Amino acid sequence: MPTLTLTEDEIRQAISTADAVETIETAFATMTQKLAYLPDAINLNLPSVEGESLIKGAYSTDTPYFVVKVVNRFYSNPSVGLPVGSGVVLAFDAATGFLAAILLDNGYLTDLRTGAAGAVAVRHLAPATIRQVAFIGAGTQARFQFRAIATVRDIPSVIAWSRNPANADRFVGEIVDDAGCAVQVAQTIQEAVSSSDLVITTTPSRHALVFADWVRPGTTLIAVGSDTPDKHELDPGVLTRADMVITDSLSECTKIGEIHQALTAGLLSLDGVTGELGEVVTGRIPGRTAADQIIVCDLSGVAVLDVSITTMVMEKAYFMGLGRRKRRRMEGYDLL
Repeated sequence: MPTLTLTEDEIRQAISTADAVETIETAFATMTQKLAYLPDAINLNLPSVEGESLIKGAYSTDTPYFVVKVVNRFYSNPSVGLPVGSGVVLAFDAATGFLAAILLDNGYLTDLRTGAAGAVAVRHLAPATIRQVAFIGAGTQARFQFRAIATVRDIPSVIAWSRNPANADRFVGEIVDDAGCAVQVAQTIQEAVSSSDLVITTTPSRHALVFADWVRPGTTLIAVGSDTPDKHELDPGVLTRADMVITDSLSECTKIGEIHQALTAGLLSLDGVTGELGEVVTGRIPGRTAADQIIVCDLSGVAVLDVSITTMVMEKAYFMGLGRRKRRRMEGYDLL
């Protein structure tokens, strides 16, 4: 098989947000069947330049590839005219180990599948009718979350908070232009959380931003930003107050994410974790069963999602004739 090379523009052509949501929901269901192999991620921090690099790999036995990705977040890049995110995804043939595809996505697939995971959580855990969504953090991932959630729920009203007021204003302006729903900027996190029944946190914070007494009954909180051991956005009291605590991966949540922080603080035990999102998707455990439930979903980012979305993009790219294909050569052999 020739090696397929796709640019970010070609990747965007190959997959829609709605496609991604359905693919990621299927991936969560696959996880419950124990078909995935997930080594520990490598986190490389570069604090002197406000940078971080995340290296993840995974293999799912229901796909023909295993995937290794590098996704970078350098938060000072906008000051020199560069985007925060960059990265690459490598797909390898699971039968031979040879490189099958290079996806020059600049972190796009990570952002897309993370947004899609949030939408899957909303589909199964959020109220059937959402009055207002609060976004804590108004950067790139907040935009992906909004677009993905909009494929599974009507969003009549949005309130956004950001450390950088200019980011919040820009985010609000884009939503008004794209969706036309009611949108406002919150002056404080408490204002945003206490007035909403769906709260999405998408920051790289290393200290709690959301506290339990701000959360009203019936709220679903989806924490997205805590993808390393030192990050967290929710005070552990939010998790202890919740009626349900759901995670994307029970094994991973003990090492990173909001549940890790609450376990480390001694304020939560594993018995206090209801289960995994894949178990909700497959009906092994119920999702929201009462209007007044407080539900927390901790999405730390599971690499099996990268395998699923990469496989889908490759299949669509082949079908659409996208990308460059280069034959591999070995001594005495042509590898087609």
